[in-house]
Amino acid sequence: MGAGSRRPSGLAHGVVGSARVVAFGASSVAPAGAVVGGLVIVVSYAGFAAPLVVLIAFAASLCCASSIGEFARRLPSAGSLYTYNSLGLGQTGGFLTGWMMIFAYALYVPAGIALTSAYASQLLTDGLHVAIGGWVLFVVILAAVAGVAYLGIGTSSAADLVLVAGEVAVFAALAVTILVTIGPGHYSAAALTPASSPNGQFSDITNAMIYGVTAFAGYEAAAALGEEARNTRRSIPASTIGIVIVTGLFYLLVIFAEVLGAGRHGIAGLTGQASPLGYLASRYWSPSALWAIDLVVVLTGLGFVIAALNAAIRVLFAMGRERALPAFLARLSHRHTPATAIGCVAVFALVLGLPLTYADGGARTFGYLAGAGGLSIVLIYLAVNIAAIRAFRTEFRAEFRLWRHLLVPATAAVLLAFPLWGILHPRAHGLVDLLPFAALGWLCLGVIAAGVLRARRPAGFETLGRVFMPARDKQQAP
Repeated sequence: MGAGSRRPSGLAHGVVGSARVVAFGASSVAPAGAVVGGLVIVVSYAGFAAPLVVLIAFAASLCCASSIGEFARRLPSAGSLYTYNSLGLGQTGGFLTGWMMIFAYALYVPAGIALTSAYASQLLTDGLHVAIGGWVLFVVILAAVAGVAYLGIGTSSAADLVLVAGEVAVFAALAVTILVTIGPGHYSAAALTPASSPNGQFSDITNAMIYGVTAFAGYEAAAALGEEARNTRRSIPASTIGIVIVTGLFYLLVIFAEVLGAGRHGIAGLTGQASPLGYLASRYWSPSALWAIDLVVVLTGLGFVIAALNAAIRVLFAMGRERALPAFLARLSHRHTPATAIGCVAVFALVLGLPLTYADGGARTFGYLAGAGGLSIVLIYLAVNIAAIRAFRTEFRAEFRLWRHLLVPATAAVLLAFPLWGILHPRAHGLVDLLPFAALGWLCLGVIAAGVLRARRPAGFETLGRVFMPARDKQQAP
């Protein structure tokens, strides 16, 4: 065959700079979406002490990001945590990590599209007086983000960069306006004590932790660009930690503005609003600014879906490349993008998300699907910290440092036990509270799949996470 007819053998290398890596990971976090969703729930659980929950979640996420960064510096790979845990926990642990990542990311794609379509429909109705059903917009948004993913990570990350900058700027401006308006005389350190929670108990804080930690979820997606980023051994670790720092500071700014703007005795009234941030925008800006909140949610939803889709297809690509999943998932287009994986995720999102959006609306569909993926994320974070401890006591023993490779990941594991407890012991037992347990069913299927793969292809199973692992002595040029 001629050179011009050869199928691309790998993802495009060196096409994404550090700024775009940060934007890609930040879009996976979807900070504006977390502000209008997860952080509002944090306030409802923890009340005036909500900033304390965010601070603890910030610390847990920063420690976890450090562990991921230590792996990314040595093992740049599109498989990201799947590759890392294959080394730190063995092939079965790595396979199950990739298995759970696919579950979470694949659910987040239709979840994000559903929520975005609902807000986009409302925005069109209020702003242009054009009524378009959310389920129609679901199809349009899915087609658009699949097309962006097909064009390549350079195009995708450029879109992420614009979207994440816009959403953060709007909510940061609102938060600053609130804090300046109320003045330092109303600032209170009591917001950082458990006694300020509704019942004055630390259990209020632990119950809110699941929503605090999952508000940061997504920063690990930056590691999926390990084969496409420039100076990847430096840019991926720095970007992963940078995403958590920027997001954490943004969350603290907004959550302080929320609780201080509402006041200790106004928390119940704030969380009872249909749109708490819209209520604050009306109060401290103008009622005419409500459209801006809807627009920001649409923008953050688009960025989130683009990032979640790109993360999902790269895990599928990595596992297909190593035959942990069907090999056709590793097929690339002439643009060096995982075309088959894109198609599979798009079809899954359409089949699962469209009927739910049509029947129950975008907001409920988001709640169902995002809730089902929550436990997967927490288990993955716990696993990568345990893997870091083990890997730097075995494979990378010569590079072991007590602080970075034992104390930091151990701290992350302890702090992540709070949201895990919150998931396994929910305050109520409704459908949304029980959906995370779907992840346990998927995990059981993964254990069976791993057993079958090990029995049928033992030699191939032993190479999982290693076949495309770059040699540690090959450092990229600056």
